[in-house]
Amino acid sequence: MSEALHTMADSEDATIRTFEFKLRTNKNFVEACERELEHSRQIYNAALAERISCYRITGASLGYNEQSRHLTEARALPEVKSHLRAIQQDALERLDEAFNGFFRRIQNVEKPGFPRFKGKDRYHTFSQKYEKVRPCPIKGDKLTVPGVGSCRVRLSRPIEGHCKQLRITRRVDGWYALIVCEAPKPEPMPPTGRTVGVDVGISSFATLSNGEEVENPRHLKSALENLQRQQRRLSRRQKGSKRRAKQRIKVAKAHLKVSRCRKDFHHKVSTDLVRRFDAITVEDLNIRGMVKNRRLARAISDVAWGRFFTMTKGKAENAGRTFERVDPRYTSQVCSDCGHRQRMPLAIRVYECGNCGAVIGRDHNSAIIIDRAGQARINARGERQRSMKRERVSRTQLEPQWDGN
Repeated sequence: MSEALHTMADSEDATIRTFEFKLRTNKNFVEACERELEHSRQIYNAALAERISCYRITGASLGYNEQSRHLTEARALPEVKSHLRAIQQDALERLDEAFNGFFRRIQNVEKPGFPRFKGKDRYHTFSQKYEKVRPCPIKGDKLTVPGVGSCRVRLSRPIEGHCKQLRITRRVDGWYALIVCEAPKPEPMPPTGRTVGVDVGISSFATLSNGEEVENPRHLKSALENLQRQQRRLSRRQKGSKRRAKQRIKVAKAHLKVSRCRKDFHHKVSTDLVRRFDAITVEDLNIRGMVKNRRLARAISDVAWGRFFTMTKGKAENAGRTFERVDPRYTSQVCSDCGHRQRMPLAIRVYECGNCGAVIGRDHNSAIIIDRAGQARINARGERQRSMKRERVSRTQLEPQWDGN
């Protein structure tokens, strides 16, 4: 789901932002959250079983609207009515999203991944959506969850905008509240007159078209020894024992630390790029196909280019910057000085042009080509827009004017 600084356009002058805070829970609040989480999971599994049974018997599939009506009928039972309708509705929406993704992957001839029943270890979030604008559920340092209870919260930053949704999620290190708000779109950053092409890699995380290199911190590789040690200890624990349960938490915390370090690094690099450049161009990589290389799969997954691109794009749009993706083919083979193309095996890290004799770093050369391709796309799009504007103006001038008689 959305993380701490996930942003996306909701309208021309508004944006959706998610604010994440860690909760300082109490015993009653945790018990209530566990109860609502378990009930939401049961609703999800029951709705999935209903869809499967309906398809096997009738050959037709149920949709969200039908299941929502069935939920209304089921709320005549006291054990169902005792829980909030908004939380139950959220479980049905999550199942509907899972089926939409399943059918989309079938249509795109990808691995389908049929929605599966959720065990207790695979269901960690329940949420409440608000159809109308509601006041923020946090007052001071106190969070009030309707139908659940209240607890204190660690406010790490101010909340902006109107509350649209409240999510409560359980992680290995505690409970978190994610408040989805509709906030005014920030003012565009002042232009810098600079553009950049970004060539991502493994030896260095990114090389910019101005020659700068961003070092790859290799978070997973740095933590791999500890992860392997903790995993070996887990494998030696007896299944169902308390020691195994404690060791599972240690393994999960080790993975969580790696994920947070990587996310923090992405935030810092993406923010720096958006502040310094008006236009940012990256390659439109097929990352899903690249990780099929068994020798590089771990390293590619560790750098997480896809999330970095998504994060940079969201920040660029909010800051009034331009973010472009260009075709990655031949960007490493074309000379940035003369345009000559030659084969460049991956092991060769310095580009030596056989035509003009230019010598330049392979990644630096690629970043320059990426920047030029991005500028060409931006200029072409601007020319199309200007052409359409001229056409509209000329059409308006040719239309007969009504003189009022």
